[in-house]
Amino acid sequence: MSDTYSAQRAQRYDRVWRTYTARTHEMVLALLDFPALEDTRARRGEPVRLLDIGCGTGLLLAKLLDRLPQAAATGVEASDAMLARARVTLAAHPAVRLERAALGPGETAGLPFAPATFDLVTCTSVLHYLAEPVAALAGVRRLLAPGGQLVLLDYARPGPRQLRLALDPLLRWGDPGYRRAYTLTEARALCAQAGLRVAAERTLAFARLFHVWAVRALA
Repeated sequence: MSDTYSAQRAQRYDRVWRTYTARTHEMVLALLDFPALEDTRARRGEPVRLLDIGCGTGLLLAKLLDRLPQAAATGVEASDAMLARARVTLAAHPAVRLERAALGPGETAGLPFAPATFDLVTCTSVLHYLAEPVAALAGVRRLLAPGGQLVLLDYARPGPRQLRLALDPLLRWGDPGYRRAYTLTEARALCAQAGLRVAAERTLAFARLFHVWAVRALA
């Protein structure tokens, strides 16, 4: 998550990244095990509890609530400007809890929630910001309730070393918070080191050199 978004950039975000967000959100929804979430709700007799880490302008939360309208939803985001946009996007869902927080290391990934709080955690386009990805993912794992799901999505690290050397400075120039991207194989390894088991995965090619991966992981 990056706190470098100005109000102007946040206002433009949905328009500039419209295709990216639409297609990646489709990936997230396709990966989710909705029957398992419904079973959890029925067994417990309470709404599904979901958390979107790096919720941005709130578009993914809105789509999740379309599918899970009774869910108790929370979004965290490091940028005040993006949170302001999320409040507009989610105006029809006044019960959604939105907080300024950044994912990081710690018992519960640096987030202000108790362990075993959430049945579903989504985290899209955030991994490339993290200085300690394994520690952060281990903290997210502790936030999952028994049977909970994590859907993790990010753009893929380019393969050839020469290409990475050319693209990484460009990405950091465009977003100073960027650290590094990961291949799907590397993402699986990070999940395993954090104690997460990858149960399903998807990939998407936007262009020859720009791919996205997503995984659904269980504790």
